[in-house]
Amino acid sequence: MSIPTTTDTGLHGVTRTVSEEERATVQAVFERHGTPLPEGAVTVVFAYPGHGVGERHSRLSGCTSQMLLLSNASAGLSRLGITVAAASTEPPENHAHLGELSRSVARFTEDDAAALPHTDLPEGRYLLRWTMVLGGPRDGLLVTGITDSVAHTRAVIDLLTADRLRDWAGAAGADPASASAGVTAAYANGADSRGIVAFEAGTPLVAKVGPRAVIDAETAFVSEVNTLLTARGAAPLFPVLHGVHHEGEQATSLMERVEPLTLDHVVFGDPAKFALAEDAVETLEPHLRLLGDLYAATTEQRRPTVSDYLLRERFHSVRDHEGFVGTFRSFFPGWDPEAVLGADVLLPTGARLPGYTELTHWLDGAAPSLLPGSGCLVHGDVHLKNMLRRTDGSPVFVDPRTVWDGRDRPDIGFGDPSYDFATLLHSALPMSGLLQAVADGTCEALLPEPPPVPDGVLDLSGLTTPFTVDGNLKRLEDRLVAGLGPDDAPPVLRARLYIGAANALAGWLKYERALATPRAWLAVYAYVLWYLDRARTELR
Repeated sequence: MSIPTTTDTGLHGVTRTVSEEERATVQAVFERHGTPLPEGAVTVVFAYPGHGVGERHSRLSGCTSQMLLLSNASAGLSRLGITVAAASTEPPENHAHLGELSRSVARFTEDDAAALPHTDLPEGRYLLRWTMVLGGPRDGLLVTGITDSVAHTRAVIDLLTADRLRDWAGAAGADPASASAGVTAAYANGADSRGIVAFEAGTPLVAKVGPRAVIDAETAFVSEVNTLLTARGAAPLFPVLHGVHHEGEQATSLMERVEPLTLDHVVFGDPAKFALAEDAVETLEPHLRLLGDLYAATTEQRRPTVSDYLLRERFHSVRDHEGFVGTFRSFFPGWDPEAVLGADVLLPTGARLPGYTELTHWLDGAAPSLLPGSGCLVHGDVHLKNMLRRTDGSPVFVDPRTVWDGRDRPDIGFGDPSYDFATLLHSALPMSGLLQAVADGTCEALLPEPPPVPDGVLDLSGLTTPFTVDGNLKRLEDRLVAGLGPDDAPPVLRARLYIGAANALAGWLKYERALATPRAWLAVYAYVLWYLDRARTELR
Protein backbone atom coordinates (compact mmCIF):
# COMPACT_ATOMS: atom_id res chain seq x y z
CA MET A 1 0.00 0.00 0.00
CA SER A 2 1.40 3.37 -1.01
CA ILE A 3 1.94 6.08 1.62
CA PRO A 4 0.20 9.41 0.85
CA THR A 5 2.58 12.21 -0.14
CA THR A 6 2.24 15.98 -0.37
CA THR A 7 4.38 18.43 -2.31
CA ASP A 8 5.64 21.08 0.13
CA THR A 9 7.17 24.04 -1.68
CA GLY A 10 8.20 25.57 1.64
CA LEU A 11 10.39 22.57 2.37
CA HIS A 12 11.47 22.17 -1.26
CA GLY A 13 10.41 18.54 -1.46
CA VAL A 14 7.68 15.95 -1.06
CA THR A 15 6.47 15.09 2.44
CA ARG A 16 5.00 11.93 3.87
CA THR A 17 4.97 9.93 7.09
CA VAL A 18 7.83 7.52 7.74
CA SER A 19 7.02 3.82 7.81
CA GLU A 20 7.79 1.75 10.89
CA GLU A 21 10.49 -0.10 8.93
CA GLU A 22 12.16 3.19 7.96
CA ARG A 23 12.04 4.48 11.52
CA ALA A 24 13.41 1.25 12.96
CA THR A 25 16.21 1.07 10.38
CA VAL A 26 17.41 4.61 11.09
CA GLN A 27 17.32 4.05 14.83
CA ALA A 28 19.22 0.77 14.52
CA VAL A 29 21.97 2.26 12.34
CA PHE A 30 22.63 5.15 14.74
CA GLU A 31 22.64 2.71 17.65
CA ARG A 32 25.27 0.67 15.83
CA HIS A 33 27.19 3.85 15.04
CA GLY A 34 27.50 4.58 18.76
CA THR A 35 25.30 7.68 18.67
CA PRO A 36 21.82 6.40 19.59
CA LEU A 37 19.03 8.84 18.89
CA PRO A 38 17.37 10.16 22.07
CA GLU A 39 13.92 8.84 22.84
CA GLY A 40 11.20 11.44 23.19
CA ALA A 41 13.33 14.44 22.22
CA VAL A 42 13.47 15.94 18.73
CA THR A 43 16.00 14.56 16.25
CA VAL A 44 16.44 15.60 12.65
CA VAL A 45 18.33 13.25 10.32
CA PHE A 46 19.64 14.64 7.03
CA ALA A 47 20.52 11.93 4.50
CA TYR A 48 22.77 12.57 1.51
CA PRO A 49 24.38 10.35 -1.18
CA GLY A 50 28.01 11.26 -0.51
CA HIS A 51 30.64 13.86 -1.36
CA GLY A 52 31.83 13.56 -4.95
CA VAL A 53 28.91 11.43 -6.12
CA GLY A 54 27.34 14.47 -7.79
CA GLU A 55 30.36 14.84 -10.05
CA ARG A 56 29.44 11.51 -11.63
CA HIS A 57 25.68 11.77 -11.31
CA SER A 58 24.41 15.34 -11.48
CA ARG A 59 20.98 14.53 -9.99
CA LEU A 60 22.77 13.54 -6.74
CA SER A 61 24.81 16.74 -6.52
CA GLY A 62 24.67 19.31 -3.71
CA CYS A 63 26.08 17.26 -0.83
CA THR A 64 29.02 19.50 -0.05
CA SER A 65 27.07 22.76 0.10
CA GLN A 66 24.25 21.19 2.12
CA MET A 67 26.50 19.58 4.69
CA LEU A 68 28.73 22.62 5.15
CA LEU A 69 25.61 24.68 5.85
CA LEU A 70 24.41 22.04 8.27
CA SER A 71 27.82 21.89 9.96
CA ASN A 72 27.62 25.62 10.63
CA ALA A 73 23.98 25.54 11.72
CA SER A 74 23.93 22.38 13.82
CA ALA A 75 25.24 24.15 16.94
CA GLY A 76 22.20 26.45 16.85
CA LEU A 77 19.79 23.51 16.75
CA SER A 78 21.74 21.71 19.46
CA ARG A 79 21.32 24.73 21.76
CA LEU A 80 17.58 24.26 21.35
CA GLY A 81 17.85 20.65 22.49
CA ILE A 82 17.40 19.32 18.95
CA THR A 83 19.75 16.49 17.97
CA VAL A 84 21.20 16.83 14.48
CA ALA A 85 22.39 13.67 12.74
CA ALA A 86 23.34 12.77 9.20
CA ALA A 87 23.13 9.58 7.18
CA SER A 88 25.11 8.52 4.15
CA THR A 89 26.45 5.49 2.33
CA GLU A 90 29.89 7.11 1.93
CA PRO A 91 32.97 6.02 3.93
CA PRO A 92 33.79 8.13 7.03
CA GLU A 93 36.99 9.64 5.61
CA ASN A 94 34.96 11.44 2.94
CA HIS A 95 33.23 13.69 5.48
CA ALA A 96 36.13 14.34 7.90
CA HIS A 97 36.13 18.01 6.75
CA LEU A 98 32.76 18.57 8.45
CA GLY A 99 34.42 18.92 11.86
CA GLU A 100 32.18 18.26 14.87
CA LEU A 101 29.26 17.21 12.64
CA SER A 102 31.33 14.42 11.07
CA ARG A 103 30.96 12.42 14.31
CA SER A 104 27.20 12.41 13.80
CA VAL A 105 27.30 11.01 10.25
CA ALA A 106 26.29 7.34 10.41
CA ARG A 107 27.25 5.08 7.52
CA PHE A 108 24.40 3.04 6.05
CA THR A 109 25.21 -0.26 4.38
CA GLU A 110 23.54 -1.23 1.12
CA ASP A 111 21.14 -3.43 3.12
CA ASP A 112 20.30 -0.50 5.42
CA ALA A 113 19.75 1.79 2.46
CA ALA A 114 17.38 -0.70 0.84
CA ALA A 115 14.77 0.07 3.53
CA LEU A 116 14.93 3.82 2.84
CA PRO A 117 14.74 6.12 -0.20
CA HIS A 118 17.78 5.14 -2.29
CA THR A 119 19.04 4.65 -5.78
CA ASP A 120 20.92 1.77 -7.36
CA LEU A 121 23.71 2.76 -9.75
CA PRO A 122 26.29 0.63 -11.55
CA GLU A 123 28.95 1.32 -8.90
CA GLY A 124 26.65 0.67 -5.96
CA ARG A 125 23.67 1.72 -3.89
CA TYR A 126 23.35 5.27 -2.54
CA LEU A 127 20.93 6.91 -0.17
CA LEU A 128 18.93 9.60 -1.87
CA ARG A 129 18.68 13.00 -0.24
CA TRP A 130 15.93 12.92 2.38
CA THR A 131 15.24 14.38 5.82
CA MET A 132 13.50 12.63 8.73
CA VAL A 133 12.19 14.23 11.92
CA LEU A 134 11.67 12.05 14.99
CA GLY A 135 10.06 13.26 18.20
CA GLY A 136 8.18 16.49 18.91
CA PRO A 137 5.20 17.89 17.01
CA ARG A 138 6.66 16.82 13.61
CA ASP A 139 7.38 13.24 14.68
CA GLY A 140 7.50 10.95 11.65
CA LEU A 141 7.89 13.69 9.02
CA LEU A 142 9.87 12.51 6.00
CA VAL A 143 10.85 14.84 3.16
CA THR A 144 12.02 13.29 -0.12
CA GLY A 145 12.40 14.52 -3.69
CA ILE A 146 14.36 17.53 -2.45
CA THR A 147 14.82 20.06 -5.22
CA ASP A 148 17.23 22.52 -3.57
CA SER A 149 19.34 21.00 -0.81
CA VAL A 150 20.55 24.26 0.73
CA ALA A 151 17.15 25.98 0.69
CA HIS A 152 15.58 22.80 2.08
CA THR A 153 18.10 22.62 4.94
CA ARG A 154 17.51 26.27 5.87
CA ALA A 155 13.73 25.73 5.77
CA VAL A 156 13.92 22.69 8.07
CA ILE A 157 16.09 24.58 10.55
CA ASP A 158 13.62 27.48 10.57
CA LEU A 159 10.64 25.13 10.92
CA LEU A 160 12.07 23.19 13.86
CA THR A 161 13.21 26.39 15.56
CA ALA A 162 9.72 27.88 15.31
CA ASP A 163 8.18 24.64 16.64
CA ARG A 164 10.58 24.61 19.56
CA LEU A 165 9.90 28.21 20.60
CA ARG A 166 6.13 27.68 20.37
CA ASP A 167 6.39 24.61 22.61
CA TRP A 168 8.50 26.52 25.11
CA ALA A 169 6.12 29.48 25.14
CA GLY A 170 3.22 27.14 25.89
CA ALA A 171 5.17 25.48 28.71
CA ALA A 172 5.84 28.94 30.16
CA GLY A 173 2.13 29.73 30.20
CA ALA A 174 2.31 32.13 27.24
CA ASP A 175 0.48 32.12 23.93
CA PRO A 176 2.53 29.88 21.59
CA ALA A 177 1.85 32.32 18.76
CA SER A 178 3.69 35.03 20.70
CA ALA A 179 7.04 33.28 20.12
CA SER A 180 7.47 34.44 16.55
CA ALA A 181 10.65 36.52 16.69
CA GLY A 182 13.07 33.60 16.88
CA VAL A 183 16.04 33.26 19.20
CA THR A 184 17.17 36.71 20.34
CA ALA A 185 20.40 35.71 22.11
CA ALA A 186 22.50 32.67 22.96
CA TYR A 187 24.70 32.28 26.03
CA ALA A 188 27.64 30.11 27.02
CA ASN A 189 26.70 26.74 28.47
CA GLY A 190 27.28 25.80 32.07
CA ALA A 191 28.65 22.42 33.10
CA ASP A 192 25.22 20.78 33.06
CA SER A 193 23.44 22.56 30.21
CA ARG A 194 23.15 21.76 26.53
CA GLY A 195 22.00 25.22 25.50
CA ILE A 196 20.89 28.54 26.98
CA VAL A 197 18.99 30.94 24.71
CA ALA A 198 16.73 33.96 25.02
CA PHE A 199 13.47 34.54 23.15
CA GLU A 200 10.30 36.62 23.37
CA ALA A 201 6.89 35.20 24.23
CA GLY A 202 4.96 38.26 25.33
CA THR A 203 7.68 38.66 27.95
CA PRO A 204 11.45 38.13 27.67
CA LEU A 205 12.33 34.53 28.58
CA VAL A 206 15.46 32.42 28.85
CA ALA A 207 15.41 28.69 28.11
CA LYS A 208 18.00 26.37 29.63
CA VAL A 209 18.19 22.88 28.10
CA GLY A 210 19.81 19.97 29.91
CA PRO A 211 19.37 16.42 31.21
CA ARG A 212 15.93 15.97 32.73
CA ALA A 213 17.25 14.80 36.10
CA VAL A 214 19.49 17.87 36.35
CA ILE A 215 16.86 20.37 35.22
CA ASP A 216 14.17 18.89 37.49
CA ALA A 217 16.47 18.97 40.52
CA GLU A 218 17.57 22.51 39.73
CA THR A 219 14.08 23.89 39.13
CA ALA A 220 12.77 22.27 42.30
CA PHE A 221 15.60 23.89 44.27
CA VAL A 222 15.11 27.25 42.55
CA SER A 223 11.39 27.23 43.31
CA GLU A 224 12.00 26.26 46.94
CA VAL A 225 14.56 29.01 47.50
CA ASN A 226 12.63 31.75 45.69
CA THR A 227 9.38 30.87 47.48
CA LEU A 228 11.10 30.84 50.85
CA LEU A 229 12.79 34.21 50.35
CA THR A 230 9.80 36.03 48.89
CA ALA A 231 7.61 34.76 51.76
CA ARG A 232 10.00 36.58 54.10
CA GLY A 233 9.83 39.78 52.08
CA ALA A 234 13.25 39.28 50.49
CA ALA A 235 14.03 39.31 46.78
CA PRO A 236 14.14 35.97 44.93
CA LEU A 237 17.69 34.64 44.62
CA PHE A 238 17.16 33.15 41.16
CA PRO A 239 15.31 34.27 38.04
CA VAL A 240 11.58 33.62 38.37
CA LEU A 241 10.66 30.22 36.93
CA HIS A 242 7.79 30.31 34.40
CA GLY A 243 7.64 26.63 33.52
CA VAL A 244 9.45 23.44 32.52
CA HIS A 245 9.20 21.61 29.20
CA HIS A 246 9.85 17.85 29.34
CA GLU A 247 10.70 15.51 26.46
CA GLY A 248 12.15 12.11 27.14
CA GLU A 249 15.33 12.31 29.21
CA GLN A 250 15.72 16.00 28.37
CA ALA A 251 14.05 19.06 29.89
CA THR A 252 14.07 22.83 29.51
CA SER A 253 13.53 25.39 32.24
CA LEU A 254 11.80 28.60 31.14
CA MET A 255 12.73 31.54 33.32
CA GLU A 256 12.70 35.30 33.65
CA ARG A 257 15.31 36.99 31.49
CA VAL A 258 17.84 39.10 33.39
CA GLU A 259 20.64 41.35 32.19
CA PRO A 260 23.23 39.10 30.49
CA LEU A 261 26.32 40.96 31.76
CA THR A 262 27.96 38.73 34.38
CA LEU A 263 29.92 40.21 37.27
CA ASP A 264 33.26 38.95 35.96
CA HIS A 265 32.91 41.83 33.48
CA VAL A 266 32.31 44.32 36.29
CA VAL A 267 34.53 43.71 39.33
CA PHE A 268 38.02 43.64 37.81
CA GLY A 269 40.36 46.57 37.39
CA ASP A 270 42.34 45.03 34.54
CA PRO A 271 41.19 43.50 31.25
CA ALA A 272 43.07 40.28 32.03
CA LYS A 273 40.81 39.78 35.11
CA PHE A 274 43.53 39.00 37.63
CA ALA A 275 43.23 42.16 39.75
CA LEU A 276 40.02 43.27 41.47
CA ALA A 277 38.90 46.87 41.10
CA GLU A 278 39.03 49.22 44.07
CA ASP A 279 35.25 49.09 44.46
CA ALA A 280 34.90 45.32 43.91
CA VAL A 281 33.65 44.55 47.41
CA GLU A 282 31.06 47.34 47.23
CA THR A 283 29.93 46.06 43.83
CA LEU A 284 29.54 42.54 45.22
CA GLU A 285 27.80 43.64 48.42
CA PRO A 286 24.17 43.39 47.16
CA HIS A 287 24.80 39.81 46.04
CA LEU A 288 26.50 38.92 49.33
CA ARG A 289 23.61 40.39 51.32
CA LEU A 290 21.10 38.38 49.29
CA LEU A 291 23.05 35.20 50.02
CA GLY A 292 23.06 36.23 53.67
CA ASP A 293 19.26 36.42 53.59
CA LEU A 294 19.16 32.83 52.34
CA TYR A 295 21.60 31.60 54.95
CA ALA A 296 19.79 33.34 57.82
CA ALA A 297 16.43 31.96 56.72
CA THR A 298 17.55 28.33 56.46
CA THR A 299 20.30 27.72 59.06
CA GLU A 300 19.96 24.49 61.01
CA GLN A 301 22.19 22.97 63.68
CA ARG A 302 23.09 19.86 61.74
CA ARG A 303 26.09 19.04 59.60
CA PRO A 304 25.59 18.94 55.81
CA THR A 305 26.26 15.45 54.49
CA VAL A 306 28.44 16.90 51.72
CA SER A 307 30.87 18.58 54.15
CA ASP A 308 33.55 15.90 54.31
CA TYR A 309 33.39 15.34 50.56
CA LEU A 310 34.07 19.00 49.79
CA LEU A 311 36.67 19.51 52.51
CA ARG A 312 38.64 16.32 51.88
CA GLU A 313 37.34 13.41 49.84
CA ARG A 314 36.80 15.23 46.56
CA PHE A 315 40.52 15.94 46.23
CA HIS A 316 41.10 12.18 46.02
CA SER A 317 38.07 11.62 43.80
CA VAL A 318 39.26 14.18 41.26
CA ARG A 319 42.63 12.52 40.64
CA ASP A 320 40.89 9.21 39.83
CA HIS A 321 38.14 10.76 37.72
CA GLU A 322 38.11 9.70 34.07
CA GLY A 323 38.00 13.36 33.03
CA PHE A 324 41.17 14.11 34.99
CA VAL A 325 42.94 11.01 33.67
CA GLY A 326 41.97 11.76 30.07
CA THR A 327 42.83 15.44 30.29
CA PHE A 328 46.24 14.76 31.85
CA ARG A 329 47.05 12.14 29.21
CA SER A 330 46.06 14.54 26.42
CA PHE A 331 47.98 17.53 27.77
CA PHE A 332 51.11 15.73 29.03
CA PRO A 333 51.78 12.63 26.92
CA GLY A 334 54.55 10.57 28.42
CA TRP A 335 54.35 12.23 31.84
CA ASP A 336 53.63 10.13 34.91
CA PRO A 337 50.64 11.66 36.77
CA GLU A 338 51.81 10.20 40.09
CA ALA A 339 55.21 11.83 39.65
CA VAL A 340 53.61 15.18 38.86
CA LEU A 341 51.18 15.04 41.79
CA GLY A 342 53.98 13.97 44.11
CA ALA A 343 56.47 16.64 43.02
CA ASP A 344 57.10 19.87 44.93
CA VAL A 345 56.11 22.97 42.98
CA LEU A 346 58.12 26.16 42.51
CA LEU A 347 56.05 29.36 42.25
CA PRO A 348 57.01 32.75 40.76
CA THR A 349 57.32 34.16 44.30
CA GLY A 350 60.20 31.77 45.00
CA ALA A 351 58.04 29.63 47.29
CA ARG A 352 58.45 25.88 47.10
CA LEU A 353 55.16 24.15 47.91
CA PRO A 354 54.56 20.48 48.65
CA GLY A 355 52.80 18.63 45.86
CA TYR A 356 49.19 17.54 45.62
CA THR A 357 49.86 14.15 47.21
CA GLU A 358 51.44 15.60 50.34
CA LEU A 359 48.96 18.43 50.80
CA THR A 360 45.90 16.22 50.37
CA HIS A 361 47.43 13.74 52.83
CA TRP A 362 47.76 16.63 55.30
CA LEU A 363 44.13 17.49 54.60
CA ASP A 364 43.00 13.97 55.50
CA GLY A 365 44.23 14.61 59.03
CA ALA A 366 43.10 18.22 59.31
CA ALA A 367 39.61 18.01 57.80
CA PRO A 368 37.81 16.34 60.75
CA SER A 369 38.52 19.35 62.95
CA LEU A 370 37.23 21.71 60.24
CA LEU A 371 33.80 20.14 59.69
CA PRO A 372 30.99 22.61 60.39
CA GLY A 373 28.37 21.88 63.02
CA SER A 374 25.58 23.64 61.14
CA GLY A 375 24.46 24.34 57.61
CA CYS A 376 21.86 26.05 55.46
CA LEU A 377 20.60 26.17 51.91
CA VAL A 378 23.40 27.35 49.63
CA HIS A 379 23.83 28.23 45.98
CA GLY A 380 26.71 25.78 45.53
CA ASP A 381 28.61 27.60 42.75
CA VAL A 382 28.94 31.33 43.42
CA HIS A 383 31.21 31.84 40.44
CA LEU A 384 31.28 35.43 39.09
CA LYS A 385 29.84 34.11 35.82
CA ASN A 386 26.77 32.95 37.78
CA MET A 387 26.17 36.40 39.29
CA LEU A 388 24.08 38.87 37.28
CA ARG A 389 21.66 41.74 37.76
CA ARG A 390 18.02 42.26 36.96
CA THR A 391 16.97 45.17 34.77
CA ASP A 392 16.46 47.28 37.92
CA GLY A 393 20.03 46.59 39.04
CA SER A 394 19.11 44.18 41.83
CA PRO A 395 21.22 41.05 42.36
CA VAL A 396 20.35 37.65 40.92
CA PHE A 397 22.14 34.29 40.67
CA VAL A 398 21.92 31.51 38.08
CA ASP A 399 23.11 27.89 37.79
CA PRO A 400 23.01 26.55 41.35
CA ARG A 401 24.88 23.35 42.10
CA THR A 402 23.37 20.81 44.47
CA VAL A 403 25.35 17.68 43.51
CA TRP A 404 29.08 17.26 42.89
CA ASP A 405 30.53 14.67 40.56
CA GLY A 406 27.20 12.86 40.29
CA ARG A 407 27.10 11.86 43.97
CA ASP A 408 23.57 11.80 45.33
CA ARG A 409 22.93 12.83 48.91
CA PRO A 410 19.81 13.00 51.08
CA ASP A 411 19.94 16.74 51.92
CA ILE A 412 20.04 18.24 48.43
CA GLY A 413 20.87 21.96 48.54
CA PHE A 414 21.88 21.93 52.23
CA GLY A 415 25.51 22.88 52.66
CA ASP A 416 28.19 25.04 54.21
CA PRO A 417 28.12 28.72 53.18
CA SER A 418 31.92 28.80 53.30
CA TYR A 419 31.92 26.73 50.09
CA ASP A 420 29.68 29.31 48.38
CA PHE A 421 32.14 32.03 49.35
CA ALA A 422 35.07 29.82 48.36
CA THR A 423 33.75 29.47 44.82
CA LEU A 424 33.50 33.27 44.67
CA LEU A 425 37.10 33.55 45.90
CA HIS A 426 38.41 31.08 43.32
CA SER A 427 36.57 33.07 40.65
CA ALA A 428 38.19 36.32 41.85
CA LEU A 429 41.66 34.74 41.67
CA PRO A 430 42.49 33.03 39.39
CA MET A 431 39.64 31.43 37.46
CA SER A 432 38.10 34.47 35.78
CA GLY A 433 41.53 35.45 34.48
CA LEU A 434 42.40 31.96 33.28
CA LEU A 435 39.08 31.56 31.46
CA GLN A 436 39.62 34.98 29.88
CA ALA A 437 43.03 33.84 28.63
CA VAL A 438 41.43 30.73 27.15
CA ALA A 439 38.75 32.86 25.45
CA ASP A 440 41.35 35.32 24.14
CA GLY A 441 43.75 32.62 22.97
CA THR A 442 46.54 34.04 25.16
CA CYS A 443 47.30 31.00 27.33
CA GLU A 444 50.89 30.92 26.09
CA ALA A 445 51.51 34.18 27.95
CA LEU A 446 50.48 32.51 31.22
CA LEU A 447 53.62 30.36 31.11
CA PRO A 448 55.97 31.44 28.31
CA GLU A 449 58.39 28.54 28.90
CA PRO A 450 56.75 25.17 29.58
CA PRO A 451 58.42 23.27 32.44
CA PRO A 452 60.56 20.19 31.89
CA VAL A 453 59.29 16.78 32.95
CA PRO A 454 59.26 16.98 36.75
CA ASP A 455 61.91 15.03 38.64
CA GLY A 456 60.87 15.62 42.23
CA VAL A 457 60.16 19.29 41.44
CA LEU A 458 57.65 20.85 39.03
CA ASP A 459 59.06 24.25 38.09
CA LEU A 460 56.18 26.68 37.59
CA SER A 461 58.21 29.75 38.51
CA GLY A 462 57.63 31.07 35.00
CA LEU A 463 53.90 31.63 35.58
CA THR A 464 53.01 35.27 34.96
CA THR A 465 49.85 35.31 37.10
CA PRO A 466 49.81 36.78 40.64
CA PHE A 467 50.44 34.56 43.67
CA THR A 468 50.14 37.37 46.21
CA VAL A 469 47.17 38.93 48.01
CA ASP A 470 46.82 42.60 47.15
CA GLY A 471 44.72 45.03 49.15
CA ASN A 472 41.53 44.56 47.13
CA LEU A 473 41.65 40.76 47.32
CA LYS A 474 42.36 40.98 51.07
CA ARG A 475 39.29 43.18 51.51
CA LEU A 476 37.18 40.57 49.71
CA GLU A 477 38.57 37.73 51.80
CA ASP A 478 37.92 39.68 55.00
CA ARG A 479 34.34 40.39 53.91
CA LEU A 480 33.75 36.72 53.12
CA VAL A 481 35.10 35.55 56.48
CA ALA A 482 32.95 38.12 58.28
CA GLY A 483 29.90 36.80 56.43
CA LEU A 484 30.45 33.28 57.71
CA GLY A 485 29.39 34.11 61.26
CA PRO A 486 30.91 33.90 64.71
CA ASP A 487 30.54 30.18 65.38
CA ASP A 488 34.16 29.25 64.64
CA ALA A 489 37.49 30.91 65.26
CA PRO A 490 38.69 33.04 62.31
CA PRO A 491 41.60 30.70 61.42
CA VAL A 492 39.15 27.84 60.93
CA LEU A 493 36.84 30.01 58.83
CA ARG A 494 39.72 31.16 56.63
CA ALA A 495 41.03 27.62 56.30
CA ARG A 496 37.61 26.41 55.09
CA LEU A 497 37.50 29.30 52.65
CA TYR A 498 40.92 28.48 51.18
CA ILE A 499 40.30 24.72 51.08
CA GLY A 500 36.99 25.36 49.32
CA ALA A 501 38.73 27.57 46.75
CA ALA A 502 41.29 24.81 46.15
CA ASN A 503 38.44 22.30 45.81
CA ALA A 504 36.63 24.42 43.23
CA LEU A 505 39.87 24.80 41.27
CA ALA A 506 40.66 21.08 41.43
CA GLY A 507 37.33 20.39 39.75
CA TRP A 508 38.52 22.29 36.66
CA LEU A 509 41.40 19.84 36.19
CA LYS A 510 38.88 17.37 34.70
CA TYR A 511 37.83 19.64 31.84
CA GLU A 512 40.12 19.48 28.83
CA ARG A 513 37.83 21.54 26.63
CA ALA A 514 37.33 24.31 29.18
CA LEU A 515 41.05 24.73 29.94
CA ALA A 516 42.08 24.19 26.31
CA THR A 517 45.87 24.13 26.88
CA PRO A 518 48.46 22.50 29.16
CA ARG A 519 49.55 25.96 30.33
CA ALA A 520 46.09 26.79 31.68
CA TRP A 521 45.94 23.39 33.37
CA LEU A 522 49.31 23.95 35.07
CA ALA A 523 48.19 27.40 36.24
CA VAL A 524 45.02 25.95 37.79
CA TYR A 525 47.07 23.20 39.42
CA ALA A 526 49.49 25.71 40.93
CA TYR A 527 46.63 27.66 42.49
CA VAL A 528 45.13 24.48 43.98
CA LEU A 529 48.37 24.02 45.90
CA TRP A 530 48.65 27.73 46.72
CA TYR A 531 45.23 27.81 48.38
CA LEU A 532 45.83 24.52 50.24
CA ASP A 533 49.14 25.83 51.52
CA ARG A 534 47.46 29.03 52.67
CA ALA A 535 44.91 26.95 54.60
CA ARG A 536 47.67 24.93 56.24
CA THR A 537 49.55 28.12 57.17
CA GLU A 538 46.37 29.60 58.64
CA LEU A 539 45.85 26.60 60.91
CA ARG A 540 49.45 26.68 62.12
